[in-house]
Amino acid sequence: MYRVLLPNLFFEDELQSTSIVASTRARQLVAEIGPVMGLLAGEIPNTAQTLPQALLPQALLSRSIVVVHDDARPDNVPPALRGVEFLTIDELASIVTQERRSAGNDSSAWDVIPWGWSDSAVAVFRRAGLFVKAPDRDVVRLINSRQFQSMFDVAIDINGTERTDSFGTLCRSQSDVTAAVKAACEFSQRGWVIKADLSHASRNRLRGTSTNLRREQGAWLESRFESGECVYVEPWVERISECGLQFFVPQTVSPTAAIEFIGAAEMLNDDAGRYRGSIVRSALHESIWQAAIDHCLQIASMAATEGYFGPLGIDCMVFSFPKSNRRWLRLSHDINGRLTMGRIALSLRRFLEPGETGAWIHAETNSGLRNGKTVDEVSCGGVRIIHTSPGRIDGKSVQTGTSLVVSTDSDRLKAACTQILGQHVNWTPASDSDQTLVKS
Repeated sequence: MYRVLLPNLFFEDELQSTSIVASTRARQLVAEIGPVMGLLAGEIPNTAQTLPQALLPQALLSRSIVVVHDDARPDNVPPALRGVEFLTIDELASIVTQERRSAGNDSSAWDVIPWGWSDSAVAVFRRAGLFVKAPDRDVVRLINSRQFQSMFDVAIDINGTERTDSFGTLCRSQSDVTAAVKAACEFSQRGWVIKADLSHASRNRLRGTSTNLRREQGAWLESRFESGECVYVEPWVERISECGLQFFVPQTVSPTAAIEFIGAAEMLNDDAGRYRGSIVRSALHESIWQAAIDHCLQIASMAATEGYFGPLGIDCMVFSFPKSNRRWLRLSHDINGRLTMGRIALSLRRFLEPGETGAWIHAETNSGLRNGKTVDEVSCGGVRIIHTSPGRIDGKSVQTGTSLVVSTDSDRLKAACTQILGQHVNWTPASDSDQTLVKS
């Protein structure tokens, strides 16, 4: 079996009705991080459940290809990615043609996996001569929208019976936003965040603490309302722990092809809410996330009903309720109808020994850019480090790389992560204890 992985990390931009030109640094970051999709190569394809029995052994011996641009070829590839081929779309097309001539037109031998299903992703695979069946574009856009997420935005008191079924507010006008911002400020002294209908990775959003929006914020909102978009207003709260729940939705849900819960990966986020890595455990999940898992399975089922299939990552979080300082669980605050970095992180469970926990870190590789250290400069006994990113792209050293930091000792693991990241990063294990990684 051939597995073809497409790191179209600008997926949300591809869903927009108007084209968005990414910055030079954003394109560079995609080129540097995209190859980590190859870490999925060690897994059995989700599509294997639909293969004939005769093909199942081949699924274990798949040839994995990550599609790259000619000017973004990785080298100095770590052992974790060895065996993965990095090919341009034209090189892939040549292989597809050769294989079709020798083996016949056997489409089941090709497992195609984009970061997210967009028209652009479908076009890439078809250009290579591959037949793909993707969810409808409008369905994919709906599943990734705040409109869809707003229907499931429930928060509950972990140790009580209180709950709210509308943590945020969907707004379609300036007056809606004014009322929602006022309510958010009354709920939390930390203020509010306003997110575009399609937003990700702390992009396409506004933050503030005042009920009065600045002129440029009002202009940002007005441009969206004029184009028929909506926005989502949420109170900004103190996050205690955040977790990405990973699911796979089969093309046809049935008793023999059910929605699969793949696992949970707690997140490492900085104070601005930006993703810096994931915690990797051997266990499928911690018990504190069970209510969110049950809730998100319902979301996955609704997504399947709408016509979506493929990977589904849903984020949830434990936060401090502002007025009582009690711990609440927000059952779903981001719904991603695509692969996520948390999903990639779960593929690294195969590197863990019994009793070990891993932290998959995304960090700058040049220690001069921050107060932290490069991965190779970390000195912490009882910790081992597995590189998971290429050292160079197109012959140039990468600025952002990934590594799996592993230990049986949580304190040593936290110390190593702090050295690498060199900043305050929130990491509270998903348990009843109040442990945190809060060092600079």
